[in-house]
Amino acid sequence: MNTKLRFKKSIEAKGNIIVITIISILLISQTALSDEAGKFKPELEINLMGGYRSINIGDLNTYLKSFDKFLTETTDYQGDQIKALHHFPEIGLALSWNLSSRVAVDFGLEFISQKKRSSFGLTEDVLPSPYYQEYYIEQKVKVWPLTLRGCYLALASPEVNLSVDLGLTYSFSRCHLNIWESSPVMPPPAVYSLKAHGPGLVGGIYLEHKLNSFLALRLEAQGRYSKLARLEGSTTGTEDEGQGFLYIGEKYNPQSDRYEPYLITSSSMPAGDEFRKMRKASLDLSGFSLKLGLKIRLF
Repeated sequence: MNTKLRFKKSIEAKGNIIVITIISILLISQTALSDEAGKFKPELEINLMGGYRSINIGDLNTYLKSFDKFLTETTDYQGDQIKALHHFPEIGLALSWNLSSRVAVDFGLEFISQKKRSSFGLTEDVLPSPYYQEYYIEQKVKVWPLTLRGCYLALASPEVNLSVDLGLTYSFSRCHLNIWESSPVMPPPAVYSLKAHGPGLVGGIYLEHKLNSFLALRLEAQGRYSKLARLEGSTTGTEDEGQGFLYIGEKYNPQSDRYEPYLITSSSMPAGDEFRKMRKASLDLSGFSLKLGLKIRLF
């Protein structure tokens, strides 16, 4: 199956899931309104949240892992010193519109940001004169997810409520990967500046402890599926500078007589005998989060 066909099938599958999710939210909302027509006064609430999120990240971490393995196999590098991004602090707010005593619609905006820097030294075994060099690697990722969810109150008591939710998300992201080498050769730093945006699905469960009629503490666990297949931007500081989509794979190095991990932005996929395993890179924002916050009833 070629790449275009796989991409088309992936888009169709995501589209079907999104349509089903929207229909489910609308049906639940309509049922709630029908059951309590004229009996319930809608309420507007604001939720302020903060916590930590685990994110897969995808091919940026894949490249760093492959680079770590390559250095371990070809130099005196000890391994496992390149820090990949996985855990992110996040903050957010959401407006909730209670359609009935059990059903609400929630619209939220979050901000997720983290960076990691790694540094290590190794000896390049290059004939006729091996030399020592140091590497500095910095990875930064920022994400702004917009979320629309349908929420259902599953269990209620005078002090504690348990609810579940399901919805859609659309994320905007910025990514930077910088690699510096300090050596007698002193090449310029390789800088990858990237962006991506796209849809996803969210679902979770949350507990609310009522403090009074207007305030409640909220503890939320949430899962997210969001794989963005169109990372694009620019590459500078390498012999293959370019702009376009990000591609990941391997490139043959005649000096070491090996295929090395390769990452490049280009208007088309690199092709030829010197390249292998090339594919379009993706940003995987899927993962889990745990958040604590405050719910404020406005009216």
